[in-house]
Amino acid sequence: MTDKFDHTILIVDDEEQVAKSLGRLMKQMGVKYVYMASGQAGIDRIKSASTPFSLIISDQRMPEMEGSEFLAIAKKITPNTIRFLLTGYADVDAVTRAVNKGAIHRYITKPWNNNSLIETVKAGLEQYELVMENDRLFKLAKAQNAKLFTLNTDLKKSSVVHQRAIVQRDKEIEQLKKRLETGFQNRNYINEIEILLRENDLLGTDKLNTLHAAIIAELFEQFQDIATRNGFEMPDNIPGG
Repeated sequence: MTDKFDHTILIVDDEEQVAKSLGRLMKQMGVKYVYMASGQAGIDRIKSASTPFSLIISDQRMPEMEGSEFLAIAKKITPNTIRFLLTGYADVDAVTRAVNKGAIHRYITKPWNNNSLIETVKAGLEQYELVMENDRLFKLAKAQNAKLFTLNTDLKKSSVVHQRAIVQRDKEIEQLKKRLETGFQNRNYINEIEILLRENDLLGTDKLNTLHAAIIAELFEQFQDIATRNGFEMPDNIPGG
C-alpha cells in the first residue's frame, strides 16, 4: 500500500461480532472501514459514498440477500472495487458461481487466520491501487491523444490556409511579371529620352542634330576600319557629309 491512497473498506455481515473482529484487524492495519448489516444496506451505502470503497468484504450467508448476489450488484455500481467473499466450507458452489461471474476477486474461509487475512487484505488494496493507477494513466493518455488530434487537425487547417495564400501570391507575382514584360516590350526608350531632354530644355533641335551627325561619323569610321582590315575600300567621306 502507498500513502497517496486513502483506503476505506466496506464490511457487510449480518453478524455484528464477526464484523467487529474484522474491523479490529482493519484498525490494526491503519485502514478505515464502514460496517453494514445487510446486502441491501451495503448497496445503499455504496451508492451514497462520496468516493468508491477500495475493498469490500461480505459474508456469504445473510438473510434476504446472499453475499455473492450482493457482490455481483456491487460490481455493477463500483467495478474497480476489490471484492472478497467470506464463506464456510459448505458454500463451495456459491463461491464457484461468484468466481465464474467475476463478482469476487478472492474468498476467505471461516474461521480465518488473522495474519493471513491481513496479508490478503493488503494484497487486495495494492491490487486496487494498481487498477486505479492504470485507470488514471489510461484517462491521461486518452486526453493527450485528444489534444494531439486537435493540434494535428489545426495544423492541417493552417497548412491549407497558408498553401492557398502562397498560391495566390504566386499568381499575383506572375501577373505582375507579365505586365512588366509587356510594358518593356511596348516602350520606345529612345523616343522617351528625346522627349524628356526636349521638355527639360537639355538638348535643343540643333544640338540633337549635331549629336546624330557625330554618332553617324563615329559609326562610319568604325566601318571604314573594318573594311580596310578585310580588303574592302570605302569612300573617305560620308556621302552628303
